Amino acid sequence: MRTIKKRSPPSALTRWRAPRLAAGRPDGMECTYEELRRHPEALEAVEDSLLAEQGGLCAYTGQRIGIETPEAAGPRAVDFHLEHLTPQAHDAPGQGTDYANLVACWPRPNCGFEPSYGARKKGDWPSTAEQSLFVSPLRDDCSKRFAFNRRGEIRPARTGDTAAEETIRRLGLCDTTLTALRREAIRGALHPRSRPIRLSQAQRLLSHLRLAAETVDGGGAARLAPYCFAIEQALEKEIRKLAAFKL
Repeated sequence: MRTIKKRSPPSALTRWRAPRLAAGRPDGMECTYEELRRHPEALEAVEDSLLAEQGGLCAYTGQRIGIETPEAAGPRAVDFHLEHLTPQAHDAPGQGTDYANLVACWPRPNCGFEPSYGARKKGDWPSTAEQSLFVSPLRDDCSKRFAFNRRGEIRPARTGDTAAEETIRRLGLCDTTLTALRREAIRGALHPRSRPIRLSQAQRLLSHLRLAAETVDGGGAARLAPYCFAIEQALEKEIRKLAAFKL
């Protein structure tokens, strides 16, 4: 995972929530996630905003996610769902629609299969008592809590980091399929055109990945490379190795 820099809630969501958070809410004015899904303007604004602040990547896995808008009239295709960092089973009133509690995650709703990793595996974890064991992607230190090798394998960056270990286990971030996806992304980055990357190429690619991340984190528009957080670590190691050979 990488740290997500949360942006301000979209105005359409703020307008939708305000009267529903007022005292004495009448029927039909509930501030629930189910009710939000019945209001396309607010829902689509949330989807667009989350996709932008995450650079087009799933908050947990780093897989590519996106939205396709058809040219003709018709519903747009959203291939992710809105994930609650504090699960709805444990949230407080109104928290289910709180923008600070929402991220975009693969797969799409009602996808027809049960992934072995990511948000669907996370399920209703963590409970209120287990919050300290969850390394949320909104944590400033999230990106630094996980380490990846060239094989795409993940581990806690620091020995004894129980929360990182539990997050990896609960989200299935060590799943063989997800590990293979990271491995192929790293291999492609380190072997452009099936050749070992040169020092200058590695430096340029790392600079490009960091610039894209800085753009997204600063509120700008950019698409991050899938599994970029793992690729960056591999590039940093490769650059140190190639630079040492040149000495």
